[in-house]
Amino acid sequence: MKKFTLLTSLLLLLASSAFADWAQDFEELKNIPRSYEDSGAICEEVARLDMQKEFPSPQYKVEVGIAYGDGSRTIGELDIVILDLQQNKVIKVAEVKCWKDIRGGLQKAMDQRARFMKHNNSSKPLYFRSTSSQQVFERELFEDVEEFFSIAQKGAASAGFDVELAYTLKEMHQHRTEMLRCQSQGICAKP
Repeated sequence: MKKFTLLTSLLLLLASSAFADWAQDFEELKNIPRSYEDSGAICEEVARLDMQKEFPSPQYKVEVGIAYGDGSRTIGELDIVILDLQQNKVIKVAEVKCWKDIRGGLQKAMDQRARFMKHNNSSKPLYFRSTSSQQVFERELFEDVEEFFSIAQKGAASAGFDVELAYTLKEMHQHRTEMLRCQSQGICAKP
C-alpha cells in the first residue's frame, strides 16, 4: 500500500507539473491573436514561447511565420526566426513539424531548409514578410543564418529532431482545441 501511495503521489506531481506548464503557456498564448484552424499553429506558438525563454528580449526577438518570395510568388515560410537585435541579423531559423509521421515531418523540415538555403544563397531578389503583422524584413538580415534546426512534439528527438517540445502530439491537439474554444467564447484574442 505504501508503494502504491508513493507511486500515486509521484504521478500526481508529474501530472500537476505538466498542467502547470500548460497553464503558464495558455496564459501567454491567450493574448496573442493567432488562428488555430491550422493544426500546426499551436506547435509553432509553443515553440515560440520556448525559444523566447532561451533567447530573451531585449537582445533577441523571436518571430513566427516569416514568408519569403521572389516578388511574384511566395516560395516558402520560415516557422521560427530568431533575430539578434544587437547584431542586427537572423542567427537561427527553425522548422516546426508536429506530425503523426515523425520521420515524414523531419524529412519535410529538411526539404524546407534546403529550399530556403537554395533561394537565400542565390543572387535573385527575395522579400521577407511576417504572415501575421505583414512587417517586411530586409534580406540582409537573413544573409548569414548561423543555424537551421528542427522542432517537434515530445518524443521526436529519437527520430532525429533537434528540439522537443514539452507536449506529446495528443496533448498538442488538446491544447489546440482549448485555444479554439477559448477564442469562440471571446476570452482569447482572435486574429
